[in-house]
Amino acid sequence: MIAQGASVSARGLGRTYSDRSGRIVTALDGVTFDLAAGAFAVVRGPSGCGKSTLLNLVGALDRPTAGRLCIADVEVQDLTPNDAAAFRRARVGYLFQDAGLIEPMSALDNVELPLAYRRLSRADRRRRALAALDEVRLAGAAHAEVGRMSGGERQRVGLARALAVDASLLICDEPTAALDEDASRAVVDILIARARAGATVICSSHDPLVISRADVIIRLDRGRQVEPETRP
Repeated sequence: MIAQGASVSARGLGRTYSDRSGRIVTALDGVTFDLAAGAFAVVRGPSGCGKSTLLNLVGALDRPTAGRLCIADVEVQDLTPNDAAAFRRARVGYLFQDAGLIEPMSALDNVELPLAYRRLSRADRRRRALAALDEVRLAGAAHAEVGRMSGGERQRVGLARALAVDASLLICDEPTAALDEDASRAVVDILIARARAGATVICSSHDPLVISRADVIIRLDRGRQVEPETRP
C-alpha cells in the first residue's frame, strides 16, 4: 500500500554555498512551484543548472538558504537534522544518479537496507524487497552481487530500493540515464503507475521519453527557473 502522496509547495527557494576559495556560489535562486499529491513532475535543464540541488532540497537531504519549502504541511527548512532524517525515513524514496548501492552486497540486501529502519518483520522486509525487484524485472538476479552487474541493472536495483519503501514522495535523479529505450520505457511506466497510485514523483531528466510523460515540468537554467510548465 503506497502512502498518501505528499503535496509540495516551494516559494522563492534558494541554495547558496561557499566554495574552497570562500566565494559564494548560488546553486539555486528563487524557484517557485506547486505539486499536487500524486503528480509526476520532471525537473529539466542543462548540466549544472541546479536540478540535483533542487531534488536534494525536496528530499530533505539539504537545507534551503532562502525561501520556504512545504511538503505535506511540513516546513522543511525548519527541520532539525534529526527531524529531517526522520522525515526522509517516513516519506521519501530516493534514486540517486549513480544508484548509490553497496557493492559487496546482493541486490536483495541493497533493496532491503532502508526497510531495516522501519518497524517491519524480517519476513515483511524480504517480501517487499523481492516484490520491488520483480517490479523492475530483476527478480531472477536478487542474490547477484551488485558490483558484478551492468550499469543498467544497477540503476534498476536502485529504483527497486526506492520503490520498496512505498514512500509518499519518490525522487529520482536521472532514472533512465543508464538504460536502453525498452528499459527506459518500462521504468517510466513504473513511475507513472506509482504517481497514479498516489505517490508524488519528482525526477530530473534529459530524456525526452521521461519529459513527454510529465504532468508538470520545472525548467532551470543557471540555478534560476525559466518557466513553469503544467500539462493539461
